Amino acid sequence: MSDTAFVLGNGLSRKGISVASLKEHGKVWACNAVYRTEEPDVLVAVDPKMILEIAETDYVEKHEVWSNYNNQYSKNAKIMNHVRWFKPSLGWSSGPTALRHAADQGYKNIYILGFDYQGLPFDKKNNRYRLNNIFGDTRNYKKNNEDATFYGNWMNQTKRVLNDFQQIQFTRVIQSTGFQPNDLNFAQNFKHIHIEDFCRLYNLTLQKT
Repeated sequence: MSDTAFVLGNGLSRKGISVASLKEHGKVWACNAVYRTEEPDVLVAVDPKMILEIAETDYVEKHEVWSNYNNQYSKNAKIMNHVRWFKPSLGWSSGPTALRHAADQGYKNIYILGFDYQGLPFDKKNNRYRLNNIFGDTRNYKKNNEDATFYGNWMNQTKRVLNDFQQIQFTRVIQSTGFQPNDLNFAQNFKHIHIEDFCRLYNLTLQKT
């Protein structure tokens, strides 16, 4: 097993990095609508609307999908027969849930991509930000012109993982001008790397999208 794993959120900062290229270097966890275009090693989706969408396809029959059990799934044989359940359910968002699941597997290094936290600046005077998500304007996602969800819960959940797995080196991949939250500075096992340096490290080519 490789010592390295990659955990992908769906922030715009990871555009151009393909799941397939990362799978050559370690196991890949990704979230939600990634299944529409790519095939990570592990797909995490905790929103019932997203699990129901995924189950309209044969993806769950052919790939590893994890979620939290919900009673509304009980009459859907495809979900019940193929989706794997987190036990216990953390009650967290998909991205941090995927991060913790990867950390539980014993990797030495975990790279975090697309965990942008902050939305796209829209009205700085009033501290307003727009949605920052690759899948904005598509089914089960907000519109791109809607306000971003406050990232406080995502941040707190990430901090829990960093604190609980201090033996793992976590590296967050960001754009050169990307948001670097002070909340994560407490962790000695956490650092940032610019996406260009990350691509050089793994000999990746950013895809034009």
